[in-house]
Parts: sequence; structure tokens; C-alpha cells
Amino acid sequence: MKKNSIVVGLMILVTAIIMILFLCRGLEKRTDVVLTDYTISEDGEKMKLNITTTSSIGSARALELKQGGDNIYIAFYSAFGFLNSKFGAKSEYEIELNPSCTEIYFYKGDGEYELVLQKSETTNEWSFVK
Repeated sequence: MKKNSIVVGLMILVTAIIMILFLCRGLEKRTDVVLTDYTISEDGEKMKLNITTTSSIGSARALELKQGGDNIYIAFYSAFGFLNSKFGAKSEYEIELNPSCTEIYFYKGDGEYELVLQKSETTNEWSFVK
């Protein structure tokens, strides 16, 4: 009887550790996200972002968007699971654009963001930043 309760206790502990590792991975911000393509809605109020990661390990599952003045700052989060898990992974996201928005930045780690898209003041066209 005592052996059974020890085995059950160990199984519960191992399961809990696996679940914690599985869930915590999805709370990490990705710093290796790259914009591959984008499209603007006809009314100019929405933008679809197509992304990928430069790392061969892992995928993005969600984004956090912050507006600061005329800029949008985006951080992406890892997919849940282990290493190459695709649980909840997405490569296309739709964001709403404020008419005054002129720049979009992606999170690169240590509180730093990199400019990825910029809107021309003269033509109102969006373009990749090199």
C-alpha cells in the first residue's frame, strides 16, 4: 500500500513538472521574429503581418501590441510545448492601424525594438526597413 502511494505521488510530481515546463515556454517573448510579408486592408485600418522565426527551434503563437505615439511596438510569444512544438503556433497576425501610425517595431530582447516597417509621409505607402 505504501509503495503504491509513493508511485502515485511520483507520477503526480513528474506530470506537474512536465505541465509547468510545457506552459512556461509559451510565456517567453521571442526575439528572433522576422517579417516576411504584409498586406494592408483597402480602408487602411488593418494590416496582416506574415512572420517567421530565424531559429530552427520553436514558433510564435501570440503577439503583444503597444502603441507609443505614432509607433506600434510588437512582441511575439513562443508556442506552448517543447523545442519544436507547434501547439498554438501562428505565422499570420492581423493588427489594427491608427491613421497616425507611421512605424512598426518588433521586439529584439533586453527591452530593445527594431524598426521593420515605415510609412512614407509623402505617399502614405508602407515599406520594409532595411
